[in-house]
Amino acid sequence: MVEPSKVRMSDDATGQRTTYEEIEVGKDLGSFEWTVTQDDVERTCDLDQHWHEWFVGESPWGGPIAPPQIQSRPPRWLLGRTYNVRGVSYKLDFEYLKPIMSGETLVISGHISEKYIKRNREYVRWDTMAHNADGELVFIASRVQCMDIVERDAPREGTGIDGGPKPERI
Repeated sequence: MVEPSKVRMSDDATGQRTTYEEIEVGKDLGSFEWTVTQDDVERTCDLDQHWHEWFVGESPWGGPIAPPQIQSRPPRWLLGRTYNVRGVSYKLDFEYLKPIMSGETLVISGHISEKYIKRNREYVRWDTMAHNADGELVFIASRVQCMDIVERDAPREGTGIDGGPKPERI
């Protein structure tokens, strides 16, 4: 049996990891443009083994649409642009208001909405929105990340092997 870790990571390949105390509730995480390509759509379908004819051909919306789960990564990219946080996804809430069209460019934006301690572990919640070129709201997402699975009173002295933020692509 492997012993659970008794330390939390203080840094990784990209530098110091963000501490709970450094997370600012209300902080604007900025925004970025994300163009959803047909390659992104097909890669998502391959990864999830979730295909539908609307993802590769005509749909009731006038062309190929993306599977809804394609939007799960951009909120994480947004957080990673501001904070060097790892951990475990704890809660995910998504609301899809419009289909994401293949070739569409969305503006992803968000802010830190909450942080809290539960069972001696640190959590951060951030809310994300995506708007299309016409300014219409396409989806909203609220995510909660447990910042470390090791309890918060463990020393922060380890070096993580994680390479840091992943490329912003599907």
